[in-house]
Amino acid sequence: MGKTNHTLRRASAAEAADALSLDGLAVLSRALGHARWRAVSDAAQAVACYLACHPRVAAVRYPGLRADPDFEHAAGTLESGFGPRVALRLAGAPAGEWALWEADGRDAREQALELEVLLAGGART
Repeated sequence: MGKTNHTLRRASAAEAADALSLDGLAVLSRALGHARWRAVSDAAQAVACYLACHPRVAAVRYPGLRADPDFEHAAGTLESGFGPRVALRLAGAPAGEWALWEADGRDAREQALELEVLLAGGART
């Protein structure tokens, strides 16, 4: 259904914050349309929850996670999901180094399994 996403992209803390900006996500939601936005948001939500519990992940930023500092604002701003972008900091990564991952329209389980292979191999972005 969507493109295959086999990589994590290295990002600074500022780039990760920019990728998750609510204004940017609102623009992206209009560009993708309701059905596609919902599909990628659902997949990203499931993967973000998975990553939040992963032993090789030190931190996860996703506006759909209740622990995310932007959750309350995002819940009142974004409609039909929180978007496809997830930022994560790998355990042992240098301070300020994040990775960005973007969900596509495929099954969330399939995407989580792809990330698991990357993380098990000591993924470097």
